[in-house]
Amino acid sequence: MQLRLNDLLEQISAYAPDADLDVVMRAYFYAAKAHKDQSRKSGEAYFTHPLAVAGLLVEQRMDIDTVATALLHDVLEDCLVGQDELEETFSQVIAELVDGVTKISKLQFRSKQEAAAENFRKMMLAMSKDIRVILVKLADRLHNMRTLGSMPDYKKRRIAQETLDIYAPLASRVGIEAWKIELEDLCLQHLKPEIFAEVSQAMEDTKEEREAYVAEITGLLDRELQRRGVKAEAIYGRCKHVMSIYRKMESQHSEFDQLHDLLAFRVIVADVTACYATLGNVHALFRPLPDRIKDYIAMPKSNGYQSLHTTVFGPQGRRFEVQIRTRDMHDIAERGVAAHWQYKEGHLALSREQLNEVTHLRAVFESAREMEDPDEFMEAVKLDLFHNEVFVFTPGGDVKEFPRGATALDFAYAIHSEVGNTCVGAKVNGKMVKLEHQLRTGETVEVLRRKDQRPRRDWLNIARTSRALGRIRRYLRQEEIDTGVRLGREMLEGELKKHGSSLGDLNKAGRLKRACKAHGFRDVEGLFVSLTQGHTALAALVRELLPEVEWTTSDEEREASTFQKLINRIRKRSASPVLISGQEDLLVQFAKCCNPLPGEPVGGFVTRGRGISVHRRGCPQLLALEPERRIPVEWDARGQGAQHTGGIRVVCVDRPGLLANITKTCTDAGINISAANVQVVEDDKAECDLEIGVTDVDELQGLIRRLEKIRGVISVNRVAR
Repeated sequence: MQLRLNDLLEQISAYAPDADLDVVMRAYFYAAKAHKDQSRKSGEAYFTHPLAVAGLLVEQRMDIDTVATALLHDVLEDCLVGQDELEETFSQVIAELVDGVTKISKLQFRSKQEAAAENFRKMMLAMSKDIRVILVKLADRLHNMRTLGSMPDYKKRRIAQETLDIYAPLASRVGIEAWKIELEDLCLQHLKPEIFAEVSQAMEDTKEEREAYVAEITGLLDRELQRRGVKAEAIYGRCKHVMSIYRKMESQHSEFDQLHDLLAFRVIVADVTACYATLGNVHALFRPLPDRIKDYIAMPKSNGYQSLHTTVFGPQGRRFEVQIRTRDMHDIAERGVAAHWQYKEGHLALSREQLNEVTHLRAVFESAREMEDPDEFMEAVKLDLFHNEVFVFTPGGDVKEFPRGATALDFAYAIHSEVGNTCVGAKVNGKMVKLEHQLRTGETVEVLRRKDQRPRRDWLNIARTSRALGRIRRYLRQEEIDTGVRLGREMLEGELKKHGSSLGDLNKAGRLKRACKAHGFRDVEGLFVSLTQGHTALAALVRELLPEVEWTTSDEEREASTFQKLINRIRKRSASPVLISGQEDLLVQFAKCCNPLPGEPVGGFVTRGRGISVHRRGCPQLLALEPERRIPVEWDARGQGAQHTGGIRVVCVDRPGLLANITKTCTDAGINISAANVQVVEDDKAECDLEIGVTDVDELQGLIRRLEKIRGVISVNRVAR
């Protein structure tokens, strides 16, 4: 049933009786008129989409500015409407919110991946001003995921993967768990439809028996709590969602009917004291699993979520989870950051500073501001969003939260940039550890520092958080610039001295300033760095600075360096990307750190003496190199069919004949194995590293899918050589 304007207004009035509904009505009619001649891929009128997005936000009890933004969120991009017009018709707040949600459609990008990265970065920058931008974008993505049916399969998979990587974790970070769950299930439905159907059918087949068990447990809990004098406002149970069940099947290498802990019960009580009392009563009724008790009341999640979790053994030996929380905690769990908000006449009655305090996303915002490279930003932000939390303590007892896998080095940078830059190790619970030490919940960490310590490039392989990676990269780049300035100054000073001149003389005469301007540099430091990197020829610059000298051109001066000739050759082609053929030669080499393959986005780096090093676009090694020497590259269609080296790691059960099955699968796929290394690891498992010849990334992914179907294979992942 299609949503109507009256439905929106009635729902808003129910939670904001004093709301200025005129804003929503004007936005409704403005957007309806702007989209009147547009249709969606399904053939529906386009306006059904912004109307549905507004409906999703009203369900979350959003303020009227956000609802109006939802109705208007596509008019800047699709209807030739200007931001000034929106500001004049509505308000500056609404105009800025709509602009924050709008994609960057007028800029030219080399690829869809780069456009997506830049769009997301812009959204995060807008989000740093107002969190409501991301709430509108999440509602927009949720409705698009619900209506993907009319899209081609390849687009469904691309959109679903992007949603799983970015938007579902974002929904979790802002605390709207219901949206996160639905987004994940929709992603699985489009990425792995057969598995989604299989799990859904298994859930349907066991529904009747599961509902009977839920009724039995809720009854037991209710009677026990009443007997012990604890009043529960609500008790109910549910089955975990499809993606959660699929992940359990994957991690435990089990079938659906072999899984435990698929049910979760929720108990809502009056206050925090009752929460802990209820926990004790639940443990008195059912035997708990000691390592599965989590106190998110004392240590809330990064999105503000609070609750007590425990996993217990119930009747028939079945395990299930019990979540215990107050009504306020439940509201925050359901509505996330919006649960903290206050309205006045339907508008948000919080300052931007107050908004930022309740978002718990400052580190991600800072990453958006500091990283200019879109791909680098995407790499860093995924680290921050797609994670499980680890809580550790400072020596003073403050709690710090990190993604799982974070190290002592990340802890140092979380304290302060200078603490990170000068750290040499740490003490964890009083014991010395290295910077590589992975943090665990409950540890107390103290940073050890030395004044002469400085960040090193290998720290990029140790850090796991965007804050630490950003600070290290910034320091290394500045160090490279400082070194370039010093060397460039020495080079130029030495050459000028040969001709009886100096930098001081040229500076007084204004020649140095004119040379900087002529070469497109804002200051002399840029000129010095360019000299060091070979972008500016030293001999030519000195002639330019000293026109009064009678020059004699030697053969050596006429011949540019190998590096300079390479740079010049590339710069002449800078209007379009360098094309990569299928063969390696003196000009192009493929980076072994990431093994780029045809069919995936790549970037180039101009090396000294080895031509262009080609990396995958998001390769950390490429992102750590000087941006000035990165260049656009693309695969040349004429090189299709050429062999490239790829690497995969197969983790499997250690059983006879399995290696033979793996090699046969490769042979059947027409793929040659050039090298193999097999070793037995813990828990009766084996790791098989294969070096194979493939023509493109699709052929590699096809082989991975085939290998995953072999009985006994646990995982197959692409690795570098």
